[in-house]
Formats: sequence, C-alpha cells, structure tokens
Amino acid sequence: MTKNNDINTNKYKEESMNIVNVHDPFFLWGLIKHSDQLLIQANETLSDADRSLLYWSCHYYKRSNVCNYLLDNCKLVCTARDAIEKLSNITKAGENETPDLTKIPVPFILPTSPDFIVKELRDGSFISSKGKPLKFTVINEKGQTKTCMYKHGDELLQDALCIAVMKEMNMIFKEENIDAEVVYYEVLPVAKTEGLVEFIDNAHPFLEFTVDDENKNSKSSDKLKKFIEIQPERQKNLFRTFLGFIISGIVLQLADRHDDNIMITDDGKILHIDFGCAFGQKTKLERLLGLFMDIPNSPFSEDVFIAIIGREDDDKEITKLWETIKKRIWLCFNALRIHKHRFKPIGEEYYQHFHERLMIAKDDSEARQALDVELEKCYNNRFNAARAFYYKIQQNIVS
Repeated sequence: MTKNNDINTNKYKEESMNIVNVHDPFFLWGLIKHSDQLLIQANETLSDADRSLLYWSCHYYKRSNVCNYLLDNCKLVCTARDAIEKLSNITKAGENETPDLTKIPVPFILPTSPDFIVKELRDGSFISSKGKPLKFTVINEKGQTKTCMYKHGDELLQDALCIAVMKEMNMIFKEENIDAEVVYYEVLPVAKTEGLVEFIDNAHPFLEFTVDDENKNSKSSDKLKKFIEIQPERQKNLFRTFLGFIISGIVLQLADRHDDNIMITDDGKILHIDFGCAFGQKTKLERLLGLFMDIPNSPFSEDVFIAIIGREDDDKEITKLWETIKKRIWLCFNALRIHKHRFKPIGEEYYQHFHERLMIAKDDSEARQALDVELEKCYNNRFNAARAFYYKIQQNIVS
C-alpha cells in the first residue's frame, strides 16, 4: 500500500513538473485548467522568479489557496505583494504632490521582470493622462534601473494578451530561422482594471521624427534617416523589427495607431505600444473614416524605407526594398499559418480571430495575394494623413 502511494505521489510530481510551465506566454490563459493542488505541488520545483510568475497569474484569477501557499513560502513574493498593494493605493489616491516611495517595502521581485530584485524606488510622479498613472524608477543592487508605471482604470488583460502573442510569434520565427523580431514591453494585469507596465528604456515616439509644415500639420522629414545613420546597427535593427511591427499589427488587427504610440528605440528598433484597441476594435474616428477609406493596422510612411536604404532620391531602390519586405513578411506570415495550433490556448473566441486573420481557409497563393492587399493598406494610406491631422488637433486642444 505504501509503495503504491509512493508511486502515485512521484507520478503526480512528474505531471506537475511537465504541465505547469510558467514561461509559456499563454500560461495566464491556461491557468484555469490546473487544480490548486497541482499548482501547489509544482511550487516545489520552481525558483523564486518562477514562483513570482505563478503567484501573479493566480492573483489575477483570485486563486487564494495557491496565492497564500506561495506567500507563506517565498518572502520576496510576499514583499512584492505588499509593495504592489501600496503602489496601487498611492495611484488610486492620485494626489498632486510628489508621491513618497520610501514607504514601499523592499527588497522584492519585480513582477514584470522576475529576475530583477528591487532594492530602491525613486523618481515617482503622476502622469497627467487618464487615471493619472504613477510613473517611477526601480533600482537593483547592481545599480541597474527600470522605469515602470502603475495605472488604474484600464483593463490590461488585452494588452497582456497582445504581448503574449508577440512573444509566441518571436518563438516561431526563431524556430523557423526567420530573422525578424516583434519588439514588446512587459504588462502585468494585477486586477480587472489595474496593473503594472514596464517601459522599454530609451524609446522615442515616432512623433519626434516628424516636422510641421507652414500649416502646423505633420509631414515627412529626414530626421529618422539621420537618426538611423548615427549607428550602423540601427539600420539592421530597424529592418528586422519593421517586419515584426507590420506582421503583429496585421495579425492582432491593431487600431488607434498614431505617431505617439509607435516607438523607435535608441538601437533602432520599431514597436507598437498601447493595445486598448485590438482584435477588430476601433476608435470613433476610425469607425467614421472607415466608411470612406481603409484603416491600416500597422501604418507607416516612406520615411522608414528611406532610413533603411540611407537615401531618399532613388525610387527604384525604394520599390525594390518594398518587394523584398513583402517577401520577408510572407515568410513570417506563413510561419504563423503553419504553427496556427500554437494560439489555441488563448480560447476559442480569440483562436477564431487568428484563424481568420491568418487566412487559414485560403491556400498559400490566395493568402499571399490577400496579404499583399493588407500591406498596401499600411503603406502611405490616406488614413495616415487624416489620423495625423486629427491627432494634431487633439494635442493643440490639450495644450
């Protein structure tokens, strides 16, 4: 009897080790399949960093049994829970004065980057936007820093899902030996309408690379080209991340794309931020203008091509580059089609979205033609200018 019990216990441990993969990008969405007992059993095999990932996933779904067990067995996670609670309360209070971050308990595991142990918080300030998010800097024992934001009022689960999909895309590209990258940042939904966002360091809104004409309307410039030329690796980074930028926008069906939520990093990588409108959702402006024109999911101008090739007076080279990019994007797109089953863990509704966006019902020739149509919508689309004009008006009203 004892021997059989030992066999069953060992078998259960093996199952928990094999099933509970906290590094799976879709772990949060597959958590419901795992029992509390299995998750608690798996805790024995996890590092503190992985316990943090497990804790915050369970915290979102209010799996109190698992959460309490982890809090009792990992001090750094327990302190993180207390720190996030205080950050949440400070943000919710939304005082105009500079927030006092000295009351936040340390050290703790940063939930968005579990390998980063926070020793100090500083430079706290409230951002003058919806919900007055709290922006702050965290520092570890090596003096390394990360910039974070805690916010109330937005459902960040959709943002987290978009980022999880981007992570899965990168894994597929790597497995298929495709030199492309979707650049992302980290988001942790703590509760239904609050969470933690970790910024990408040294990222600039695309708005910084445009200029105003005599009527104060944004127009193309050579600012981006000059920026990319400063460091040789920027050109390569821009090209490979531009592929990921385009494909992620199309597949996720992103909306509300404007020059303040398209970013360029100091090393030349391009990325989307803010995923409040995705999976077919649109802003009021897009719903209105969509009656008259196509709405692109990853809008861009010729400025990107000029920056990649390093010159703006060669239409033949720009055309050649565009054809090369379309071929490379098809490789990315087809790799996602081949590995479509990888998106099943996010649930039937979202999987159906990917089934449609990846054009699974079409053969390769039909899908490639349809993708080319989508790509042409993104390139110098009429909506790009209309969106930029509308966004400029909004900025002038606010200022």
